[in-house]
Amino acid sequence: MLDSNLSSSRLITMRRIFIRFTLRFLVATVISLLVWWLSTTPFDRLPLPRTVIITTVRLLNFPVALAGELFYPIRGIQLLFEDYSTWCDFCPVGEMFRQQMRIAIPTYLVLLYIPAAMRSIVRRDARLLKRIVIGLLIYTAFTTAYFLVTGGGDRRGDVRIAAMWFLILSATAAFAWSKIEPRWKFAAVVAVLLVGAWAFPFMMAFIAPKMDEVRPYFVSYLVLLIFGVGGTLWLTWGVENAIEWWQRRRVEV
Repeated sequence: MLDSNLSSSRLITMRRIFIRFTLRFLVATVISLLVWWLSTTPFDRLPLPRTVIITTVRLLNFPVALAGELFYPIRGIQLLFEDYSTWCDFCPVGEMFRQQMRIAIPTYLVLLYIPAAMRSIVRRDARLLKRIVIGLLIYTAFTTAYFLVTGGGDRRGDVRIAAMWFLILSATAAFAWSKIEPRWKFAAVVAVLLVGAWAFPFMMAFIAPKMDEVRPYFVSYLVLLIFGVGGTLWLTWGVENAIEWWQRRRVEV
């Protein structure tokens, strides 16, 4: 009887997951098709003013354009920055449509899952959500300051490098803040840093091919990641505890 109840509960859970995925997939597809239709339909055939259409397309297509910058050459019809390459210049409309849909639908699908992921984190561990927000603010502040000081005007390269740093930092934080055993946590963090240091020069050569300082110095990149990632996580921990201490003092007063 107990096994039957467990099987029934699992089937219900799987059914809910499938239904929710299907609904999100349909919404992502509709938004992708709407952006494509607004982008390719002549302005005189649309009921809205040209300025409204252009603004709507840019706002809706911004996540897709950002994904196109990060996963280039997988990209859609628009990027964040001017692209003077010959990418798909002679492609038929059907091929451009396929290129747009293959990156737009997954992008919108991921965005639609973010609210559910945030709610799940709040229900399970509200402190973890606070830690994520603090970490994101610290990462944004330091990354912005770094590129303002050292940026060479290559905004596309800066965005891709910032995304690479964010990927390594997120993977490290995910293991460091997880509830697995300390030895497995330590091993996972070390593995992420080693892989990140190995992939760093190859990713930099692809992200910013004009940079002359990209050299395959594994130890140098490993030390950079240890101090950068470790410093960010330590600072996040410090800010989190400082906020909690300040809140306790207010309650006591």
